[in-house]
Amino acid sequence: MKNWIVYILAFLPFLSFGQTLELSVSKNPVAVGEEFRIDFTLDGEGTGFNPPTLNGLRKISGPNQSSSSSMQIINGKISRSQSTTYSYYVTALKEGELKIGEASINSNGKLIRSKAGIMNIIKANPKTKSSANYNIAENVYIKATVNKRNIYQGEQIAVSYKLYSKINLADINISTIPELNGFWKEDIETKSKPKLEVIDGVRHNIWEVSRFILTPQKSGKLNIDPMEINVTVQVKKQRNRRDPFRDPFGMFGSYQNIEEKIQSKNITVNVKDLPEGAPENFNGAVGQYEIKSSVDKTTADANEAINYKLTLSGNGNIHLIDNIPIDFPSNFEAYDPQKKDKTFSTKSGIAGSVEFEHLLIPRYKGEYTIEGAGFSYFNTKTKSYKSLNTQDITIKVLKGENNENSYLSSEELQNNNNSQAFSTIKADTTLERFNNSPFNKSLFLLLVLIPILAVIAYFVYLYFEEKNNKNPVLRKYRKSLVFAQKRLKKAQKHLQNDGKEQFFEEIEKSLWNYFSNKFNVNMADLSKDTINDYFNKNGVTETVINNFTSIIEKCEFCRFAPSALETEDMKEVYEKATAVIIEVEQDLKK
Repeated sequence: MKNWIVYILAFLPFLSFGQTLELSVSKNPVAVGEEFRIDFTLDGEGTGFNPPTLNGLRKISGPNQSSSSSMQIINGKISRSQSTTYSYYVTALKEGELKIGEASINSNGKLIRSKAGIMNIIKANPKTKSSANYNIAENVYIKATVNKRNIYQGEQIAVSYKLYSKINLADINISTIPELNGFWKEDIETKSKPKLEVIDGVRHNIWEVSRFILTPQKSGKLNIDPMEINVTVQVKKQRNRRDPFRDPFGMFGSYQNIEEKIQSKNITVNVKDLPEGAPENFNGAVGQYEIKSSVDKTTADANEAINYKLTLSGNGNIHLIDNIPIDFPSNFEAYDPQKKDKTFSTKSGIAGSVEFEHLLIPRYKGEYTIEGAGFSYFNTKTKSYKSLNTQDITIKVLKGENNENSYLSSEELQNNNNSQAFSTIKADTTLERFNNSPFNKSLFLLLVLIPILAVIAYFVYLYFEEKNNKNPVLRKYRKSLVFAQKRLKKAQKHLQNDGKEQFFEEIEKSLWNYFSNKFNVNMADLSKDTINDYFNKNGVTETVINNFTSIIEKCEFCRFAPSALETEDMKEVYEKATAVIIEVEQDLKK
């Protein structure tokens, strides 16, 4: 019994399961006298090909046999596939409906038959008789598709540009990439190899040229621009029938290249405003999300670091969320969070998670509660706002080893400081009168007035600082330049480490965030049109506006093609980004 199993397993690769002989044509319908190709493709090898009946057709050549094979290695396993094709080059003799008969072949001891096919033969078109008038548009076209046409602002959609060809192409070149104004664009990697598909009985090679994930930044009717592609087709030249040296079988004819520009159709997407009634902490997040928080320890000594992690996961415009505000206890020193982006692109949108890691240092002993973080988003499935909250976390802070005051709670520390402040005051003292003052009166008055004036200036500063802090718009306006400089420093580090993709991402974000903070524009409303509107209203020159937007466009392009620039060019981008922010500041002060 075991020997039989071994024999069966040994011969499994040579057995044929569900082999087919498939009929396809190069185009349908065709005109009288127009040359086209008929293919019979077997998925495997065969012998004794029995040709079909070709009544109503003039055979130019065939059957021409060709074969192809491919090999794939998946998880260490090798799989091979092979196909054999029998081709005929023919022309139709008269108008009407034409039947292509069955063909058959022997493969692995079985007779495999194809299905019959129906051709539509139309009246001869004079344009098809000359290669100079060859109509590429009838055989090659590009099609743009979207998975949704009616969405909310901030809701992601996927747009795909596919090239369909009934004929072999000599060259494909993208001439115009869609602008996609009004959208935040994320490029998705596509396969370079075409996929074979039979549509209406005609074989098509299909390339997915580009795929984007788009996030609308504003509401209204937004256009998805067409993509333009230059294609080159090799067409056989038609020779004069009276030429005594012509090739009667069409085997040695010369070819010429025909180029043509084709483009997809424009698509309009209806983007609706988000409904009213958004929670106070809503920051433009759209999709489906979950949130959780954690700490690496719930018991720590004073002055010992605690890592607080906030994790947001789900799918939607998650990559546009920069921070989630959290209120930490006043006796904790909290540093700015470090964001870890763990998102990835799928065929339908962006998914994954982002982590915000906060470094906390408790200063005094006691028991403290970190209140749960709140997060709100618009759920595209239920079409309603959802609010999430993490659980409160209790931290117990013990004594510290190197700080005497850390043994005490904050209340005990305050009382201890008050008692120490009066410990050096003596109860009894002896006073003596000096007849002559050892101090210069003018110097004495000056030394007295300087601290008083300093205290007054300090309180004036605090008054205006508090007044400014009550206005979040003004605070963001004042600190916009500082935030931009921090981003540029990060970009400089990526430049030194040759991290091209991260470099362009930081440059782009520094400009977008600078503009957002400077003019209090929501991240969901950012676009190049918004930049032009606000800059023009505030007196920024046209040259500076063009420089600002051109750097953003260059960064968007280079993020998806980082090898396009050398290090010297990246330095130039960094210098231009730094200079354009200074130029904007100078124009705003005029």
